[in-house]
Amino acid sequence: MDYPFVSIVVGTRNEEKYIAECINSLLNLNYPKDSFEILIVDGMSTDNTQNIVKNYPVNLLINEKINVASARNLGIKHSQGDLIAFTDGDCKVNNLWLKTLVYEIQNAPEDVACVGGPNLVIDNDPIFARVVGYVQETFLSSGGSAQCHSYSKKQYVQSIPNCNALYKKSIIRNVGFFDEYFKVGQDGDLNFRISKIGYRFLYIPEAKVWHHRRGNLKSFSKQMFKYGSWMAELFKKHRDLVRWYALIPPIAILFSLVSIISSIVNLNLLYIFICLLFTYIILILLTALKISFKMKSVYGLLTVIILPLQHLMYGLGMLSNIC
Repeated sequence: MDYPFVSIVVGTRNEEKYIAECINSLLNLNYPKDSFEILIVDGMSTDNTQNIVKNYPVNLLINEKINVASARNLGIKHSQGDLIAFTDGDCKVNNLWLKTLVYEIQNAPEDVACVGGPNLVIDNDPIFARVVGYVQETFLSSGGSAQCHSYSKKQYVQSIPNCNALYKKSIIRNVGFFDEYFKVGQDGDLNFRISKIGYRFLYIPEAKVWHHRRGNLKSFSKQMFKYGSWMAELFKKHRDLVRWYALIPPIAILFSLVSIISSIVNLNLLYIFICLLFTYIILILLTALKISFKMKSVYGLLTVIILPLQHLMYGLGMLSNIC
């Protein structure tokens, strides 16, 4: 295969715990060392992240705007390659990651703008973080979205998360770069604009990245609320962008409230609500058992807390930005 020059852009902020692991995995890539560069774009970290980065043979850029979209734009503007790979400061990559992505984009049809793969659970993460990762891989959590769900076969998908992606730089430029208004969901916005001009996204299961998840209930809850709120912003900008699985949590919350209030005068809706709730509980329990078997641990039963909490906080986040 040919080895075109690739620019790897890593957005980071306050990742002193993981940034060395991330950089080491990139430096150990099975790809010619003179055929890629690593650009670490730091969002004004207040911890030791920048000092750690300075110990490595990588390019450090300072992102004064702080948010992820501006980090990626800054990385692109300072990049030398015609291909841009993205991952995050709390991720580590497989040593064949870049070679796999480059090979696939070279051999893909011309209308493929981006290739990428899964962001997998890290086995030595805290128990809570691992359960969160396995929960988010399930259909009940992700709706089958490539953002979290891990597919076993190569296939075209609606969007690819930018913790594991390789783009043709010219196409990002053509659509006007990342929208820096978005603090969350900027990759979804970019990918939708790219798809609107006729390009596709190809998921490659062999292009593996491992991703550290939120390690406690409080940070996870805040993250889900933020995701829901910014998904509402994404829907406002793109009225024709439909992600059915993202609409279910807010609709479920509203239906629950209406059912309970209307039960004062009519019990019909309440009966429907109870039946749906019972079905939901069964699905949660089955998912918890599946994750417990996968982890070979009873801690997988934490799913019965994590999954409903994800749905609740995501739904409340969307409603807070719609209402």
